[in-house]
Amino acid sequence: MNALNAFATPSFAQFSDAKNGATVTLRIFGKRPKSAGLPLILYFHGGLFNCGSVTDADSLAKALAENAVVACVDYPLAPELHFPSTVELAYEALQWAWRHAASIGADAARVIVAGDQAGGNLAAAVALMARDRSAPNGPALKAQVLITPMLDPFQTTLSMRAAGDCPCRQGWADYLPSAGDAMHPYASPLNSRRLGGLAPALVITAERDALRDEAEQYAAKLIAAGVPVQVRRFDGAGGLADADHMQFKAMAETVAQFASES
Repeated sequence: MNALNAFATPSFAQFSDAKNGATVTLRIFGKRPKSAGLPLILYFHGGLFNCGSVTDADSLAKALAENAVVACVDYPLAPELHFPSTVELAYEALQWAWRHAASIGADAARVIVAGDQAGGNLAAAVALMARDRSAPNGPALKAQVLITPMLDPFQTTLSMRAAGDCPCRQGWADYLPSAGDAMHPYASPLNSRRLGGLAPALVITAERDALRDEAEQYAAKLIAAGVPVQVRRFDGAGGLADADHMQFKAMAETVAQFASES
């Protein structure tokens, strides 16, 4: 059995959301002996805040599990859980991952947050929260990976306007029931005015994805703030985390390389 197949079946862990009392499950791929010391990728699955499933991340998690431990967070969907409760839960997941890294064969000094679509938003928000809250004794992120992330609730970019009646609109409405939250940096990282000091980022977009422009604008703002950033745009439509996407293999290899170098 090769290494990838050996780690293709997830194990499970749970933590209790302190603020909402819910039990949150993580699907862990690549669990290894305590001595392994590999990067730990905390992954938030895609969807539009109001849809998607943790199992949607299985294909990418399996692809990354040869050289990392990947913990996929089964976060509750909107509108049942929405901002700011969702990002608080996501930050609790980071704290859990950091505290338990050694027990699953990962290095607590090499924690990476990652996600696609709405999960990319959560990963970006957690990166901001880690910078703001973790020092000096909390988790310090090594990197962040944002795959076609949802970052702009105002949906003002050219690529989003060209998409017409995009289902992202309903997703944002369900996630931000209070319109005033749309400018909060943890809800809308693209509109944050303070991006310095964040973990290095890999920002991945797709040529014909409505989310392309906001992701690339965020990458540009990170660079302007002095954050090391790699940007990769793939051909084709969105849905890069789908194993059937023609660019899935290349995208997964890009993420794996970035994680190994972080």
